[in-house]
Amino acid sequence: MGQITQATQGRQMVQADPARDIRDMVRNAWPQIEKVIGGNLKPDMLLQYCISAINREPALKQCTPVSVLSCFMQCAALGLKPSNVDGLGQAYILPYGNKNHGGQPDATFVIGYKGMLKLLENSGIYAQPVAVYEQDGVKLRMDEKGTPFIECPDEINLDADHSPEHLKFVFLSIDLPNGSRYASYMSRKDLEAYRDRYAPRSKYKGNKITGPWATNFVEMGLKTLIRRSFKYLPVSVEAKTATTVDETTPDYSSVLAPQIDDAMTPVMDATIDGPEPDPGDDSTSAEDRVNAKLFDLTNRFKALGVTEEREACATISRIVGRQVPGYADMSEAEIDKVLDDMDHGTKTGGE
Repeated sequence: MGQITQATQGRQMVQADPARDIRDMVRNAWPQIEKVIGGNLKPDMLLQYCISAINREPALKQCTPVSVLSCFMQCAALGLKPSNVDGLGQAYILPYGNKNHGGQPDATFVIGYKGMLKLLENSGIYAQPVAVYEQDGVKLRMDEKGTPFIECPDEINLDADHSPEHLKFVFLSIDLPNGSRYASYMSRKDLEAYRDRYAPRSKYKGNKITGPWATNFVEMGLKTLIRRSFKYLPVSVEAKTATTVDETTPDYSSVLAPQIDDAMTPVMDATIDGPEPDPGDDSTSAEDRVNAKLFDLTNRFKALGVTEEREACATISRIVGRQVPGYADMSEAEIDKVLDDMDHGTKTGGE
């Protein structure tokens, strides 16, 4: 996603009362916000979630109010509930990640492994990942087709040590609606390699790993395994796109205008604590990148009151200079051209 703008009325958004600023933005931009999040939340509930999270996580007070509100909007748009409010672990709004030009941190949107499961359920796929520990006596096997499966002992070892340092592997098996089965696993060594490569580190703590990987290793391992499965499963476009916006600062600056002044744009600071990239062999795939841009594009049209794909494509066709029947028919270059057009204030209505 793009970087979120961080100033209001030509001045930096460093306010003494973030709850008041969020309340003002919700009130002034609610019609646009509602088009993005749908009927998932009412304005008073969205505001209550934000203020409750700030009270429970005081460090969020140091984050830009725009980034905090944007994270909650992203959460609501995906139909997830923030754990900062209900403690269920579907999603988290965390005070680490990007910093703007003034050095003020932005809040970061992080989907929990239970949130990943919820996104699967929304696509009609039900799964329960398993964390296997050294003393469980569970064995990992592979069938003649190369599909992994686990072999459980006759008796459960009730005295098995289930502390994170004794995790052996995480396993995921799903029976798909078409009768086939998807299964995958990651060993502890795989998880540690992934963590060491992508987890945020603090230069103030000797480059030590920080964030969820430092405090919730098992849960992050389960989440990583589930998130990797999305590219192989028949999930919705929204679910696949969710994996690309995970652990980012969402950009809803166009929705929150005129509360935000575009004079300042924050940049990623690679030397500070930051969220990990999306999982994959080396980098985010081209498909994931395009899905993320399409997600951004559709949200921008919704914010402008354009909810029908046909109506949006009529505008898109004029911008790119050819007939575009649907979002899926656009090239990445055309998506970029439309986003750039919207960024520079060209009208996107039906006139």
